[in-house]
Amino acid sequence: MNEQNQHFGELHDLAPLYSVDALEPDERAAFERHLAQCPRCQAELAGYADVTAELAAGTAQAPPAALRASVLSAIAGTQPLPARPPEAAPAVVVSLDEQRRRRRGQRLLAAAAAAVLLPGIAVAGWSLGARSEQQQQEQLSAQEQDRENRLLAAPDVTTHRVDVDGRPATLVVSREEDEALFVAAGLPDPGEGREYQLWLLEGDTPIPDTHFPGGDVGIWLGGDVARAGAVALTVEPAGGSTTPTFPLVAVAEI
Repeated sequence: MNEQNQHFGELHDLAPLYSVDALEPDERAAFERHLAQCPRCQAELAGYADVTAELAAGTAQAPPAALRASVLSAIAGTQPLPARPPEAAPAVVVSLDEQRRRRRGQRLLAAAAAAVLLPGIAVAGWSLGARSEQQQQEQLSAQEQDRENRLLAAPDVTTHRVDVDGRPATLVVSREEDEALFVAAGLPDPGEGREYQLWLLEGDTPIPDTHFPGGDVGIWLGGDVARAGAVALTVEPAGGSTTPTFPLVAVAEI
């Protein structure tokens, strides 16, 4: 009975990934069989569809409070992966099921952060009136979605949780894709005439990156992520700085 309950629990966890088409074929088939008999998952997916429809129509709508709470709770339990040792360690045999569970957990948190916590990141299309503008926006939205999909599907994708004045934020990183996405909800106002700024740390050298106001954030880093050992966050004058202002607000080793 416990094994059966665990199996159902794992299938329930696939709902966010199913909603953004991020499941592998066998996982998708198993989830769809489960979905046909699971009112809970049917209701959850219907909620995702409602949010997506509102965003596509140009109406801002936050995800359900319970959903946001569950995502934040999952992110809060995620710790940065330990650095690899300089020398090769003895090989550890890990079962295929365990590998898939680990990778599924990373994809679940990444998809939740990038497509559920802030659904406006995953669904960026809205009506602009003129057909030519709408087509241009649809193309940009497709490019953004493709970029997110490549990041979430990267074999080395990792999520790193940081606190910003008590508010949780998540950094989704892939060195292979040379990409990093910073996602947060409800960041405090940094103050009049000030902005948050991200920095890529290459050794002891901070490289200035993107800057942004508070609130709900889903923003890509623009620098050389593959060369960086960490990402830091500071508060700077509006427009950004060339050297960081201390103290650091947050830092995550990647």
